[in-house]
Amino acid sequence: MAGTKTFVNTSPATLQVTLFIREGNDPLSQDGTVSFVLDPGETEVVAFGNAQNSFLNGISLFTIFAGDLYSKIQFVTVVGSELDNLLNTNDVITITKELTDYVLSGGSSLDAVNNALTVAEMRAALENPQLGLDLTAYNSLTEAQKDQAAGTVLTNRPVSGYPTVASVQEALNHAIDQIVDPNNIFVLAGSVDGNGSRANPFGSIVEGIAAVNPGGTVHILSGTYPITTQIAVNKEGITLKGEPGTLLVLQADLIPLLILSNNTTIDGLTITSDIPYQKEFIQVAGTNTRLMNNTIFGPPQALPMSDWVVNRAVVPQVNVANLIVENNTFYSLRTGIYINPNVTGAMNNNVVYNTKGGFLVDRAFTTFNGNSWGIPANEFDIVLLAGTTTGPPYDDLAALSAENNHATISDQRSQ
Repeated sequence: MAGTKTFVNTSPATLQVTLFIREGNDPLSQDGTVSFVLDPGETEVVAFGNAQNSFLNGISLFTIFAGDLYSKIQFVTVVGSELDNLLNTNDVITITKELTDYVLSGGSSLDAVNNALTVAEMRAALENPQLGLDLTAYNSLTEAQKDQAAGTVLTNRPVSGYPTVASVQEALNHAIDQIVDPNNIFVLAGSVDGNGSRANPFGSIVEGIAAVNPGGTVHILSGTYPITTQIAVNKEGITLKGEPGTLLVLQADLIPLLILSNNTTIDGLTITSDIPYQKEFIQVAGTNTRLMNNTIFGPPQALPMSDWVVNRAVVPQVNVANLIVENNTFYSLRTGIYINPNVTGAMNNNVVYNTKGGFLVDRAFTTFNGNSWGIPANEFDIVLLAGTTTGPPYDDLAALSAENNHATISDQRSQ
């Protein structure tokens, strides 16, 4: 890994800077140079050398300013010298004009955060790898949003400065949480007067869908969401992403999630109902829908299963193309998925149990791979209803069973 250092130009001059890189541990051995330009007031993080050669041997400054030409070069000849310590024990080097001289001074990354006077300087300080912040969320922001977050950290800086790197991380996280990003909208059950930021989320999933950009994500924060009116997913390419602890509870006789748009993803939701309703929990109308990492289950019903209310986890409409259902768990339902005619797609690595029929194939063409079956067992794991093709992908039932953890298959095609 190369060395990195932050350079700050507080002078009114444009400086041409050259760094001399040390080879190994010998200050008399050189390993090339790195040159860059620092405009007045500019802060720049500069990478140099490599994992073996990560120390500096010297620095040169050159500028023409206010009618004067200035040129200065300094080299380290002995390890531990003042210049060696300045260049190699500080991760921030500040260049200041004093009369006719340009003077170097060193400091820490935390000093740079506390000395920043502009949003640009604060951004450079926060983005300096030497500071050691977790910038995962920050790096997902747009440039304008990064400016907004850095500006908030600057505005909220204590008079005495941030005391620790951890306090800077906390301030940055809080600043990011306050940003309203139309590509990442947050909802929290019970929230009032929200704006869709993580710090101030909307109170309902419907509000989140209305606010999110096409292709964006509605983050559903941990909590219980009573569903009494249908949620229509009607924006192209959005994702509904449930955080751990998210629970949607259907409390009315309706289909709670209706997917109308194409390229929708439903990820990480847990869905159930207060009583059994003769409805599916998710109905799919859009193409290229992905249902992944969800848990859908019904309330207990007394045996036999033939008397159960016909509640289902998922039902795609006729002719839906490329429905992908992966890594979900469906249980305590009359049916896991009822797959309507001419539906295509793949059902992979799901766990289905305690249903009368795990997957009901009604003249569809979906493939199955890696699905497994819990306890209590399903009456049948895969049911091929009358009229379903006898050709691919259902022509080899032994292989179909083996590819899905010895699935029990009810073949009703010849009946």
